[in-house]
Amino acid sequence: MPHYTRYTVAPRTPAVPVWVRVLKWTVLVIVVAGAAVFGMAFGYLQNTLAKVSGTTPADKALVSNAKGKLTVTHKPHDPVNILVLGSDRRNDIAGDKGRSDTIMLVRIDPANRSISMLSIPRDLRVEIPGWGTDRINAAYSDGGPALSIATFKQLTGLPVNHFIDVNFIGFVDVVNYLGGVYLDVDRQYYNNTAVTGYSSIDIPAGYQRLNGHDALSFVRYRHDQLGDWGRMQRQQMFLRELKRQALRWGNVFKLPRLMSLVARNVLSDLSSTKQLMSLMQLTLGVDTSHIYQTHLVGEPIVVGGADELQASSAEVAAVVDQFTHPTRPPVQKPKGESQPKSTFEVAVVNGGAPAGSAASVASQVATQGYTTTVAGNAVQGDTRATLVYATQGFIGNARALAAMMPPSRVVVVPRAPGVQTGVTVVLGASYSGSLVLPQKPPPGPAIVHHSPQDTAEWSQLAHKTRLKVRMPTAWVPGYSYDWAMSRTYTIPTGRHNAAALVVVGTTTSGGYWHIEETRWTNPPAIASPDAVRTIKGVKYMQFYVGAQLHMVAWKTAGNLYWVSNTLDNELGNDTMMALATSFTRVK
Repeated sequence: MPHYTRYTVAPRTPAVPVWVRVLKWTVLVIVVAGAAVFGMAFGYLQNTLAKVSGTTPADKALVSNAKGKLTVTHKPHDPVNILVLGSDRRNDIAGDKGRSDTIMLVRIDPANRSISMLSIPRDLRVEIPGWGTDRINAAYSDGGPALSIATFKQLTGLPVNHFIDVNFIGFVDVVNYLGGVYLDVDRQYYNNTAVTGYSSIDIPAGYQRLNGHDALSFVRYRHDQLGDWGRMQRQQMFLRELKRQALRWGNVFKLPRLMSLVARNVLSDLSSTKQLMSLMQLTLGVDTSHIYQTHLVGEPIVVGGADELQASSAEVAAVVDQFTHPTRPPVQKPKGESQPKSTFEVAVVNGGAPAGSAASVASQVATQGYTTTVAGNAVQGDTRATLVYATQGFIGNARALAAMMPPSRVVVVPRAPGVQTGVTVVLGASYSGSLVLPQKPPPGPAIVHHSPQDTAEWSQLAHKTRLKVRMPTAWVPGYSYDWAMSRTYTIPTGRHNAAALVVVGTTTSGGYWHIEETRWTNPPAIASPDAVRTIKGVKYMQFYVGAQLHMVAWKTAGNLYWVSNTLDNELGNDTMMALATSFTRVK
């Protein structure tokens, strides 16, 4: 039998193409190089940010002292309060303490993804810890950021978790480096230093891109009838628009230079990359429609011949409450208020109030549109405070009724067979004998429809531009147009110049509102509206400041139009919508 030898031959491994090997090495080199570059960039960023904690012994001492006044947060979902101080401190002048013209607390709330801003006027007379009574901006001159933090906390009772002290030179440099900021300027701002003695400014009305110098002049201006209050409004508007335009500056290659500018002109406890990234994540996650503004106004007083402001503790408490519980625009009715007042019964029971109180309360509540009945005396004895019983479906109505008869509280009862439908009020022994009825808002100015104003001037303006110019036909008697401030112009969009016009209007009290029309149909100004209403096929974008409608914008025939309220939102919501929905083409 023949012998055979069996051989096993391993299959030949196919050759790896040269291009695959080159690609693998290329990817490896890119990954390694990228990691190295990222590491270098991260290190550079950290080293640059470290400078905001001070580069001189004096600045380091300021930051160190300020940190001792801060409230350290431990829970990641707690709101973060940052005190922003805008000062004229000069780094190049030894011993210059500067003054804080801007005092604003910014609250970033991760729970409801919102930002609130609380501004305090610099001329507010307050108690400065260890120094006595003075204007609040004197705290900065007397004790730097630390004393400003302590004074602010004592005034408001609010914690301060971080602080940022920005000097005005840094403000100008940063805005210029970012390429300017778009702002909706309500009117013309002009002043000649040689004539008045205070800072010069020359900014026309209309939506425009402002450079650093003009932006600073705009937010610092206060020499008009609104004074410090108007300046606070403009400062908060600037920060709101800065947030709205953040993505326009998303070029990562600008970051190193930007951080360097910030480090040279800012003092802060936020000196680590981890802290910065955490705050940036919180801030960028907030919708622009969830940014709320609050201001402490105060009453004018004269101290030693100088004009100052004062505010009662009740005024401060009300502003703080609005700051921590901002009104969500557009304003919604409380839960349960959807029930018409006349469709359910309010039973009033005497639970310890003087005799006859139940009948009196029922009569007064009926004047507010409720259906009422007197149900005698409480079965289970007297109560001290007034109790308002309601099922969950009537909770809004119950709260409204409880507010009329303090002290009182709402008690939610389960919905079950045998439970009375509606609301039951049990008057307590502390009932004062009279209701605190809700104040009706004063009637707004009458709106006259189909009453176009100054059609000849509108027509002249229309001949100066290629825009499809439109004008409102609704009007408020006593209002007027300021044609000296109105103009046609162009807006630089970054790609081209868009035709635009602005028409400035005035109210009977001298406030300025305005109309903007432009071919730029997607400017930052209309990003993230609070609400959109469709009326006769047109979508009207609504922008609120708290409960007040500040701007209404819409697009028609390839153009963008909007109506902007005064800085203090003097025009009522109905007036704003009446103006916006009445526009017609100028012949």
